Amino acid sequence: MVIDKIGNIHNITETKNSKSVSRAKESGKSDSIQISTEGKVAAEVARYTQIVKETPDIRMERVREIKEQIQAGTYDKFSDDKVLEMVADKIANSLLRK
Repeated sequence: MVIDKIGNIHNITETKNSKSVSRAKESGKSDSIQISTEGKVAAEVARYTQIVKETPDIRMERVREIKEQIQAGTYDKFSDDKVLEMVADKIANSLLRK
C-alpha cells in the first residue's frame, strides 16, 4: 500500500488567488441609546429601594448609645424648644447651601 501517492499534496500548501472583498460604505452613522426620564427615575428608585433593603431596621450602635445614656442618667428627652431649635437650624443650613 502506497500512501504518498493519494493526491497532489502541493495544492494544499499553494495559495490561491482570492478576490478581494469590498467593504460596505460606511454611512457615518453610529449606534446610540437614549434612556427616557421615566427609565432614569425607575433606575434611581430601584437603587434607593436596594439601599433601604440592605439597611438594618435597628441601628444597634444607636440603641447601645441610648442605653448607656439612660443607665448613666444623662439621657435628655427632647423638649419642644430643643426640637424647634433643631428644625430651625436644619432649615437655615439648607437655605445657606443654595
